[in-house]
Amino acid sequence: MLVSYPALFYKEPEGGYFINFPDFEYSGTQGEDISDAMFMASHWLGITVSGYIEEGIDLPKVSNINDLSLEENDPFRDDPEIDLEYIENELFISMICVDVEKYFENTKLVKKTLSIPKWANDLGNRLNLNFANDLGNRLNLNFSKVLTVAIENEAIK
Repeated sequence: MLVSYPALFYKEPEGGYFINFPDFEYSGTQGEDISDAMFMASHWLGITVSGYIEEGIDLPKVSNINDLSLEENDPFRDDPEIDLEYIENELFISMICVDVEKYFENTKLVKKTLSIPKWANDLGNRLNLNFANDLGNRLNLNFSKVLTVAIENEAIK
């Protein structure tokens, strides 16, 4: 399941980037250069979103990237104790996309009972089908679709 959120990238004078996700309170990560910063932003987003879903926490609404401002959304702009300097011509906003499935920790299988019509059971037995294995494989293949539909229907916000 792919998820995207906007991130603000601030180039620091001593090198490296500070990254903030304005849709997530107290968010932040950093990278040594642009490549590392993009990787770290994607990694942070994957860990955070998977954690929200596993804990049953509503995901924040995705901000419109065109409504964001590097100055207005600077997480430290109203903090008098933090006076950070950034390299002005190397600041940018970017959407970060991540496949959240790769970050889920709780992949333990849970046994479920399934009822099917007798005719389907009889036919499956004649064809030597392994219902549990086939159903498990199909569920794994469709897991992304299930999560996407759940988010679209606001079952996972």
